[in-house]
Amino acid sequence: MASNREISSTEKLLNVIRGKAKAASEDEPSYKPVVPKKRKASPLSSLTPAFQRPATIGVDINHQALQMVKVEETAADQWRLVDYRRVPIPATTTRGTHEFTGFLKSELGKFCGPGKGLQIWNLMSSAKVDVRFIKIPKVPRKQLENAIYWTAKRELAFEDMDTILDFEVQNDVVEQGIKKTSVMVYTVPRREVESVVEMFNDTGYQLSGLAIAPFAIQNLFRTKWMPTYGETLASLYIGRDGARIDIYSRGSLILTRDIKTGMNSMVEALVEGYTDRKRPSARDMRWGGAPVDFTITPSQAYKLIMSLDPDAPALTPDDAGHDLAEEDIFDMVRPALDRLVRQVERTFANLGGEKVSRVYISGVVNAYRPLIHYIGEQLGIESGVMDPLDPSIPYLSGYTEPATASEKASLAVAVGLALSDNTRTPNLLFTYKEKEKMATVSRVNRVILFSMAAIIISGLTVFAWQERVASKKKATISDLNQQLSSLNLMVDTKLILQMAAKDREERRLKKEYGERYLGMAVLSELSALTPENVRFLKIKTSLGKPEGKSAPAAKAAEKGAAAAKQAEALAKNLEIDGIVMGERSMLEGYLSSYVLKLKGSPLVKEATVQKSVVEALQQNKTEGEVLHFVLNIKL
Repeated sequence: MASNREISSTEKLLNVIRGKAKAASEDEPSYKPVVPKKRKASPLSSLTPAFQRPATIGVDINHQALQMVKVEETAADQWRLVDYRRVPIPATTTRGTHEFTGFLKSELGKFCGPGKGLQIWNLMSSAKVDVRFIKIPKVPRKQLENAIYWTAKRELAFEDMDTILDFEVQNDVVEQGIKKTSVMVYTVPRREVESVVEMFNDTGYQLSGLAIAPFAIQNLFRTKWMPTYGETLASLYIGRDGARIDIYSRGSLILTRDIKTGMNSMVEALVEGYTDRKRPSARDMRWGGAPVDFTITPSQAYKLIMSLDPDAPALTPDDAGHDLAEEDIFDMVRPALDRLVRQVERTFANLGGEKVSRVYISGVVNAYRPLIHYIGEQLGIESGVMDPLDPSIPYLSGYTEPATASEKASLAVAVGLALSDNTRTPNLLFTYKEKEKMATVSRVNRVILFSMAAIIISGLTVFAWQERVASKKKATISDLNQQLSSLNLMVDTKLILQMAAKDREERRLKKEYGERYLGMAVLSELSALTPENVRFLKIKTSLGKPEGKSAPAAKAAEKGAAAAKQAEALAKNLEIDGIVMGERSMLEGYLSSYVLKLKGSPLVKEATVQKSVVEALQQNKTEGEVLHFVLNIKL
C-alpha cells in the first residue's frame, strides 16, 4: 500500500548524502531495469521520432479478457484511435502456462501483425508496485539522484539487487518557509518485471514499456484525451480483492492508495444479508419435513451482484436470489459501500489544500448507475464512469463503438497504455538512468546536427557568393567580347606590345610636362589658397630640374632607380616666409586655417610650421602686431 510520506529533517538528509555519496560512487547500487535484448541503437536513433511516429499498442490482461488498443500519433499532441480488440480468456487457460503464452501470441499476431514499427506497452499489477510521494530539500541537479535514492532507500527499505527503482520529479513546493522538491518514487520486484518480459519474449513480441493502471489513467489526462477541467480528480477502482483510489492534480498523479474494501467485501455483506432476509420464522418451520437451505454461496452472491450491471446476462430461475428486486440486492451490499466511502473520505482529508471535485468509478461493476450515484452523493462530489470512447472525443473516428457501456469503460486502461510515451509515462523498463543516457545521446546528436547544418549553410553561402562573382565576371567577359567584336580588330602579341610601348611613352611625356610646369602649378595653387591677410615675405623652392640632373640625383641614379626617386622626392619642397595680419587673438587661428587649406591641396604632401612668432609691425605710421611664420611644404 502506498502512502504520502515526506522528509522531516532537512539537515539529516543532507548529512546522509554527504556521508554516503563517496560510498555510493565506489559501490554504486544496481537498480538498473530489466529490458529485453535489442539491437544497438545508431547515433541518430534519437532523431527518428521527429520523422517517424510509430503506433502504440496498449495491452491489458485482466482476469476475464485480453484487451488491446492501437493509437497512432498523427501530429504533435494529436492522436487517432486506429483499432481495439477485446478477447475473453478461455476458462481453461491459466496465466504463466504454455497454453496462455500460445493464446497471447496468437491474439497479438492477429491484432499487431508482424509488430515492426510498433511500441507495445503492457499493464503491470498495481498491487506489485509500491508508489510513494516524498519531499526532498532543494538540491542542485547533480545531487538530485543521490538525494532521491537515499531518501527512497530509507522510506521503502528495498534491496538493490532484487528491486527496480525509478522516480518522477513533480514540482517545487515551499513548506514552512523551506524550498523542497516533490517527487514520486516507485519500486517493483525485479523478478515480477522479468516474468512479464519473458512472457512477451516467448510470444516473439518485444515490450517497449511496462506501467501500472494509475500511470495509464494519468496518460488520459496528460494527453488531454480526457478533460481535467483544471481541477483535482479522483479515480476509484473497485476490484475483486480490494479497491484503489488515485488522485490527480492538473493531470498528474499526486496520491495512490490501496483500500481493502472491494467486491469480496460486497459479496460477504450480501451473503450475510441474504441469510438474514431468507431465514424463516419459528411459525413457518415445517415439522418433520426436509431441511430447507436458505444460505447463498460466495460465487452465487458474486453472480447476484454482477446482475446489477445492465450489460450482464439476466438471472435464471435456477440462480439463487433471482426473485430479489434490484433495490434489495443494493441494500444488502450498502454496508460494504459505506465502509468504502469512509475510507475514501479519509484519503481526501489527507490531501491538504487539494479539493477533489469529481470522481471516476471503474471496476467489476462499472455501469450500474445507482451505485455510481450513491458513492458520489456520499462523498458530496460529482461522480461518473470514465469513458475513453465517448463519441465527443475528437480523436475517435472510423471505428465501431463497443456494444455495451461496460466494455467501453473496461477499455480505459488499455487506451491509456496506448497513449504511453517515455517522455510522459513512468516506465518500469526505462528508468531514470536510461533516460539520462538517452538525454546525453540526444544532446550529442543535436550538437552534431546543428554543426552539420552550420557547415552546410556556410558551404551554400560560399557557393552562392562564388556563383554571383562568377556570373559578374562572365557578364564582364561577355561585354568585353562584344566590344572587341565591334572593333573588328585582330589582337595579337605584337599589337599588344606596341600598345604597351605607346602607353609608356605617353606616360613619360606627361611626367616630363608635369615636372616642367610644376613651379607654375605651385604658384597658381598658392595664389588660389592664400587669403588676403596672409602676406609672403620670401619663398624658397627646390623643385628639381626637368632637363639634366643635379649632382645628388646623378649619384642616386648610379645607385639605382629607387634611390634616384627618393632623392628627387626629397628635393621637391617649398619654404614660405610670411606674416599673418589681423586681430591679435585670431592670428593663430588664421595660420592654422591656412595650413589646413594647404594640406588639402593635391600638390601638397605635408605642410609643417617651422616658426610662428608674434612681432610688431610699423606701416604707414601705424603700429600693429602680426604673426611671423615660416612654413615648410613637401610637394
